[in-house]
Amino acid sequence: MVIYLKLSHKYQWFDKPNEDRKQHSVAVPTSGGIVFMLPIVLVAIFCSEFSLFSSNYFTLGLVVLIVVGAYDDFKNLSVRFRLVLIAMASALLITSLFAIETINWLLLIVYFLGIIWWMNLFNFMDGANGMAVLHAVIALLAYFVFFFLFSNISFLYLIYLLFILSCLGAFLLFNFPCAKVFMGDSGSLSLSFLIAAIALYGIAHGIFNQWVVISFHLVFIVDATLTLLTRIKYKHSMTQAHNLHLYQSLIASGQSHAQVTILYAGATIVIAAITLGMRYLHANSVIQASVLVIETLFLSIYWFNYHHKTKFKRFIR
Repeated sequence: MVIYLKLSHKYQWFDKPNEDRKQHSVAVPTSGGIVFMLPIVLVAIFCSEFSLFSSNYFTLGLVVLIVVGAYDDFKNLSVRFRLVLIAMASALLITSLFAIETINWLLLIVYFLGIIWWMNLFNFMDGANGMAVLHAVIALLAYFVFFFLFSNISFLYLIYLLFILSCLGAFLLFNFPCAKVFMGDSGSLSLSFLIAAIALYGIAHGIFNQWVVISFHLVFIVDATLTLLTRIKYKHSMTQAHNLHLYQSLIASGQSHAQVTILYAGATIVIAAITLGMRYLHANSVIQASVLVIETLFLSIYWFNYHHKTKFKRFIR
């Protein structure tokens, strides 16, 4: 990462504050995702016995997203073409994890659309220093605990998960609390794809269910979904860049990037701890779903209360 920073300054690989959705006011090196994702890809290619994913489809999808994201960091890639590539990578991932001939096709479609939404959602939430990568670290740690305590997963796979966490931790040192480099789309697209792959791996092998996956990422899901629905209500163009997510509104109101990142990370830790506790106590699916609904209500109330105080003035044009 140190070497990449030097090259970024030499060749001006900067993310300039020229878009409505961006929260920084000075040019910052971008596409750091290339650096922390590279060793993860190399292990998947050359040390496949460590990787959770033996299929070449997963590796191909990951490489394509890193390359496409890196290109998008420095050039303007059309939204439609980018969406097509995300859809292709999602299809490859599902093909590598599930036996198509035995699983319900409706469920596969839900997974397929869920991956696409998740990858775009994660990209939307990558705007405050350290927030996206810290969320990834917390979620992956929670998945690691599930794999370690509640499955017979290979010890080598656990090492691979720790290896992924170490790569993210190294990047976090340069991204929080003050961002010296951004992960860029090369990081957000590939990292969200990797998280989706690990989540679906756990579902496919019966280690946890969909409620667990939604819970681990609920803070991001609620913010992004409510923001999208409110933009639709106020008739915004869905292809136009914006800075209307709650975390962006909090920063605009004067809170620091670090404060907002810690707020979101803290909420994710609490929800993940509750989810792990329910699994330890063998709570059934009905209880898990009920708790998830309650958590969603709490987060939604916080979201609406904040914007009601300002009478949704950031959404009104």
